[in-house]
Amino acid sequence: MPTPTGVGTDELRRANLRAILQTVHTRGPTTRAVLTRQLGLNRSTIGALTGELQSLELVSEETSAVGGRSGRPSHLVVPREDNVVVAVDVGVDRIAVALVGLGGEVLDRRDRGHQRGEHDVSHVVDAIAQMVEEILGAAADHHVRCLGVGVAVPGAVRAVDGLVRFAPNLGWVQVPFTDLLAERLDRPVATGNDADLGVLAEHVRGAAVGFTEVAYLSASVGIGGGFLVGGRPLRGARGYAGEVGHMQVDTEGPVCRCGAVGCWETKVGENVLLRLAGRLPGGGPPAVAEVIDAARAGEVRAADAVADVADWCGVGLRAIANLFDPEVVVLGGSLAQVWRAAETRVREAMSRSTMMPRDDVLVRAAQLGGDSPLIGAAELAFMPVLDHPQGVLLPA
Repeated sequence: MPTPTGVGTDELRRANLRAILQTVHTRGPTTRAVLTRQLGLNRSTIGALTGELQSLELVSEETSAVGGRSGRPSHLVVPREDNVVVAVDVGVDRIAVALVGLGGEVLDRRDRGHQRGEHDVSHVVDAIAQMVEEILGAAADHHVRCLGVGVAVPGAVRAVDGLVRFAPNLGWVQVPFTDLLAERLDRPVATGNDADLGVLAEHVRGAAVGFTEVAYLSASVGIGGGFLVGGRPLRGARGYAGEVGHMQVDTEGPVCRCGAVGCWETKVGENVLLRLAGRLPGGGPPAVAEVIDAARAGEVRAADAVADVADWCGVGLRAIANLFDPEVVVLGGSLAQVWRAAETRVREAMSRSTMMPRDDVLVRAAQLGGDSPLIGAAELAFMPVLDHPQGVLLPA
C-alpha cells in the first residue's frame, strides 16, 4: 500500500506509474478522479504520480469541465502524442508503415507494394528503413520523440531475439531480420508474428476488448493464428505457437508448401478461393471481394467456390474452438470476407458434431480490418515505455 505521504516503495511506484500510463494510452484522456477510483489510490498519490509522468514528458494535464459534487474542475490526464513509435507490417504484397502517437492515434501512414522477386531480406530491410526515415522526417517539425519501431512479419519469430525462424511466403529461413533492421536504423526494433500482433491489437482496441480467451485467425496467402489464454499471449516454448494454417483438416490432400498433406490453408487460403472460382491467384482482398460479389449475382462457379471455402472454414474453426475453447474468435483477411458472405454455412460446418456443438462461440470480423497487425506492431513498440515509464530517455 502507498505510504501516507503518497509514495510507496520503488517497485510500487513503478507499478502505479505503469497503471496510469497504460490506462491513458488505451482509454484516452482520463480524469484524476477516475484514476483515483480505478487504482484505489488517494488523490495526493495520483497527483504525485501524474506529476512524475509529466516530468517524463509522457502526459500532460488539462482542466476538464466542472464535475463532482463540489463543482470543482477535474484534472484530465492526457497522453502526449509527440511520443511516437513507428509500426511496420511486412506483407507478401506490400509494406505498410505508420507513425502512431502515445494513445494509439495513427498520425501518418505510408504503403509501398512489393515487386516480384523483392522478398529477399536485404531489399526488405532497405525498403523499410527508407520508409521509416521518410515518415519520421515528415514529422520532424513536430519535434516528436521516437520510442522505437515495431514490426509484424508473416512468419514464426523467435521470442528471445526476433530471429525469423521461417516465413515461407517471403522465402525466409533463419533470418536475423530484427538485428539487421535495428542496425540499419540505429533504433530499437521489436518484431512479432503478424497474427500474434493482430490478436494484441484487437484485444486492446478492437473486437476482443474485454475478453480473456481469444483466438485471432487471419488468412491471405496463408493463415496465421494468435491466441490469448487467460488474457496472456500464447507463445510456446520458443515463440512459435499458433501455426494453425498447417493443422491437418483433410487426409486426402492436397500437398501443402510445408510438405504435409491437407493443411487448413490449402483449403481456405485467399488464392484457393480465387482458383476455385476460375480466377488468377494473387489478386488479394479486392479479387476475393469480386468473387463474393459474383457469387451473390448468381455466378455458379463463384458461388460453389465460396461455399466450398466456407465449409472448410467452419471445419477449421470447429477444431480451433474444441482445442482452445475461446470466448471469441476474431477473423481477419479473407476469412473475414468469407464469414460475412457465408456466415450461415460456416456456422453449419462448425456445428457438425453431436459431441460438442459450437453455437456458443462468438465469432466476429476484425474491427481493425487489415490493419490489426500494424496496430499490434505499434503496441509492441510501446511496451517497454508502458512497462517502465521511468526508463524513457528525455530529449537532450
